[in-house]
Amino acid sequence: MKSGKPIKLINPVTCITILGIVCFCALFVSSRMLVNPQVTPKWMGVALCAGVAGIVAAVARKGRGATGRPAAWWLCVVLCVVVLLRTWMTDGLSFRLLPPVLCLLLWILATKVTERAGFKYIAGTLALFGVALALHGILQYTGVLFPGNGNFPVTGSFDNPAGFAAALACTLPLCFLFFENSFPHVKYIAVAAALLIAAALVLSGSRAGMVSIVSAGLAYAFVRLRIISRKLKTIIAVALVTLCAAFYLFKKDSADGRLLIWRCTWDMVADKPVFGHGQGAFQAEYMCYQADYFNAHPDSRYADLADNVLHPFNEYLRLLAEHGRVGLACVILLGGLLWRRFARERTPEKTAALLCLLSLSVFACFSYPFTYPFTWVVAFLSMAVVCGGNEITLCRTAVVVRAFMATLSVCVLCAAVLLLWAEKTWNDIARQSLAGKTREVLPEYDKLYRYLGHNGLFLYNHAAELHEAGEYEQSIAAFERCMHYYNDMDVQMLLADNCRKLHGYEEAERHLKTAAAMCPVRFIPLYKLAKLYDAAGRHDDALAVAQQIVNKEIKIPSHTIAAIKNEMRRLIEREENDQPNHDLTRQGEAPEATPRGGALPP
Repeated sequence: MKSGKPIKLINPVTCITILGIVCFCALFVSSRMLVNPQVTPKWMGVALCAGVAGIVAAVARKGRGATGRPAAWWLCVVLCVVVLLRTWMTDGLSFRLLPPVLCLLLWILATKVTERAGFKYIAGTLALFGVALALHGILQYTGVLFPGNGNFPVTGSFDNPAGFAAALACTLPLCFLFFENSFPHVKYIAVAAALLIAAALVLSGSRAGMVSIVSAGLAYAFVRLRIISRKLKTIIAVALVTLCAAFYLFKKDSADGRLLIWRCTWDMVADKPVFGHGQGAFQAEYMCYQADYFNAHPDSRYADLADNVLHPFNEYLRLLAEHGRVGLACVILLGGLLWRRFARERTPEKTAALLCLLSLSVFACFSYPFTYPFTWVVAFLSMAVVCGGNEITLCRTAVVVRAFMATLSVCVLCAAVLLLWAEKTWNDIARQSLAGKTREVLPEYDKLYRYLGHNGLFLYNHAAELHEAGEYEQSIAAFERCMHYYNDMDVQMLLADNCRKLHGYEEAERHLKTAAAMCPVRFIPLYKLAKLYDAAGRHDDALAVAQQIVNKEIKIPSHTIAAIKNEMRRLIEREENDQPNHDLTRQGEAPEATPRGGALPP
């Protein structure tokens, strides 16, 4: 090989190959070796692929190129950096920095891929994986394959239908790119692929996904076909509103539950409207706002619908809660800049990319698509296509740019490897604890704090282990740290048990009241509160709570609830007959069980 000849490591075939590997990891990888077997392996796989691809791109020799970039491109970079810095200021140098760093790297790599490979090849690759995922879901629906979560008929390899539907919703518009192909067989294949993806999405039962693909389809008709009259547009708009109303009535309780979450999230936004509560604050603070809402509205019609909540089912509300109006304004500005770039040059490729973004934007109004890595990959690729026009390359003289990209890649790669090891170790010791080796694994938890000390679920798990081992003071300290990142009814109940074991009855009462207010439909917090009052000799309070439990409607019948009601009836009879105090728990009655150490909250 001649010494002066460029080494073309980054070519279209390489780009499509890397993209295919990333898509496979983001859609199909799962592992029971990790605590979250469906979501974590996908993120780790994408992070490992991105790290390797970034290093290859940084060392590849290429010719010189223009260095201009549109405002939308730079705004994405700035947003990633701002989130990175804000997380750094809150949590210091921790593994919580990995998501913004990975997003920044993915955005740069998406730009490189769209420059090196034609978008038709990229769209074809993504659509092919969408078809594969759709077939996977259809086979699950027919019983040939088992779903990733047995509670739903169709999930793909995801933890619930949301991830499955989000992936299909953002790949279906890519099929539109081939509808006008000059080769008839390509057009027919594209139509068949779109119908297959749509059918799998309908089978998943995702209302957000159905609204998304309908919106994308109507937008395609408006932008490309231009055959719809004003009267027909009005009819379609009315039909779309009617469809949304039908979806609401189809699962009314679920929809009303989301209205409750949006209502409480808005209270959260109102407290810090400008800059929000910070990255990841929703899981730490939302349930307290839900408890405050039910304390202020004890007769609310939403009381029977409340449960532990990890996401507001609206990405824009979460953005408002965590980053305030400033964060939402930046996203709106980004959307405006992307539209301006599209308006300057309306190509079929940019139309398909914009429809992908539209589908994701609609989906984000009713669910949480950006919990999963595949939607980020598709979103960045689509944005890069819309931003296209000016090329930037890592030429020989761009040493700073090369060093920056190589540093990002190495950081992502190393962090992903360490987190993968930490998650596997956590899963192993959690299983050992469930096998009865709780005390033996406690030192292992201490060692993992360096890597997972900012993971709310890990902190909950460790605090539960300490409670199971009888280390109540240490368990309280672990829960206090946990509540900075994760807080729900289960956290409050275990805190109450710790306080009760240490004879801190007032603190235990406060935590149990908070748990009961967080999820008014649950019986266990009230049951434990009645037991606490009875043990403390506060018989009038115990009688009042027991009557509340007996009169409480049952949402989902179970033997545990029946046992609790029977025990509370005996408590009422004893108090009314003024009988001596005695142990309430008998064989066949509700146990005073706490979440088992090693088990994560549902």
